[in-house]
Amino acid sequence: MSDYLPEEVVLEILHRVPVKSLIRFRCVSKSWNSLITNPNFINSHLTQSLSLSPNSNKLIVRHCTSRPNTEHYKLFHDNNDSSFEQIQQLEFPLTTRRIHHFMLVGYVNGLFSFHEQDRFILWNPSVRKFITLPKPRINAKTHGHVSTHLALGFDPKTNDYKVVSLAFPCNNHRLPEIPMVEVYSLSEGSWRITNAGDSFPPWTSFNNYLVPEASLNGAVHFAAHDGKTFSPLVLSFDLGDEVFGVISVPKAAFSASDDVHTSVIGGLLSLLCHDARKDTVNKRCSIWVMKEYGVVDSWTKLFTVDLNGEILRVLGMRKNGHILVHTNVPGDWELSSYDPESQQVKKLGICGRQNYFCVDNYMENLVLLDKPNDVVSRRGRKRKCRLTANEERVRMLQEVRCMLQKTIQHEERFRHLQASILHQETILLPVQEAVQHQQETILQQHVEEMLKSGLEETDTVKSRLLVLIQQLSGQHLGLCYNVN
Repeated sequence: MSDYLPEEVVLEILHRVPVKSLIRFRCVSKSWNSLITNPNFINSHLTQSLSLSPNSNKLIVRHCTSRPNTEHYKLFHDNNDSSFEQIQQLEFPLTTRRIHHFMLVGYVNGLFSFHEQDRFILWNPSVRKFITLPKPRINAKTHGHVSTHLALGFDPKTNDYKVVSLAFPCNNHRLPEIPMVEVYSLSEGSWRITNAGDSFPPWTSFNNYLVPEASLNGAVHFAAHDGKTFSPLVLSFDLGDEVFGVISVPKAAFSASDDVHTSVIGGLLSLLCHDARKDTVNKRCSIWVMKEYGVVDSWTKLFTVDLNGEILRVLGMRKNGHILVHTNVPGDWELSSYDPESQQVKKLGICGRQNYFCVDNYMENLVLLDKPNDVVSRRGRKRKCRLTANEERVRMLQEVRCMLQKTIQHEERFRHLQASILHQETILLPVQEAVQHQQETILQQHVEEMLKSGLEETDTVKSRLLVLIQQLSGQHLGLCYNVN
């Protein structure tokens, strides 16, 4: 690893290096590339990131606009003062197929989860990686029409991200409804139907299907109520033991008709309780936190926000004690900051469609770095990744080089051709220097020459290249071109 420092010292240093620098360091040597993309290093780096996360002063904001339909992801400094400065705008690599915007399952410890119908995606913006999950085993074809309630969670015991799907059969004659519970594990790479439904409290109904659920202490938390007594409650699902539990809420904190969702504020389980009755004169939102997890008596009301003016919804809290809220603007909602002491609202200039906002602490990690983009088959089983090992990637690229050198005499022109082919087929992630238009012209000229030559050797090159491009499509080739 190094001629001057012991390997354990190098590891300790690398654990403290920003993710962007680690991605660049993969080009130092094969051994460093192998180390940084090793699942064990990714896991230990995640542990280090989790320990630093509470002190982060960065927020990630998601907002969606129409005409055209676009999803925006931005990073902001969230300091103790009133400033809210944008740091960076992140490129979102995905487009929906059937709907205007992806439905957000959740954002937990640096990882986003989205879905549109039965298409599920995990995306890590800090490493610019996403994967498409296999299709759930429970679907309309196998179990009839179902209504699903989804959540993204993190299991700290195993450092594993999990997507939880509660599938309720759409059959009014089967009451009380007990869900079929399916869990996707990132470490296992597959969905698994569990017996968790056996512990599901009968007659439980959920309050809100549009807002992501809170992930905390190895469990996901749903705002719900008892369908018989209409008593509000928090339903927890333990990601390790895969059992449901009930957490009582403060008496008279909210009613079953209120718009309530769970959140995490300052590392504490929280409830945002919006008065949903349109005819109520004094509409408001109360913010509750559970200061000691699992202890009902520790529920404490932090603030009550007046909703009779320009404020529509509450999103969360800032480090300076101000409250992030939605305010109304013509045709859209705007992200704003509300000072509960002065009761002043400061608009932040971030507008978007309602129900598509997300604001959370930003955390960098290397999760998904060791996985190729989008390599899942229709049946939900992983395709055999043809190019996962760095040695195999290098071997195949060398083979391409040797075959092309038979027909292209100058090595410099070969490199331009190779880079253009890789760029056109979207094999590489964004390259360090954008491929110049002149290189694309050279590529077209070479292809025309190859087609016109009619040489048997050229035809062989073309056929072999097509096979290699199919094999390499969508995968990171382990080169340095994609480092920014």
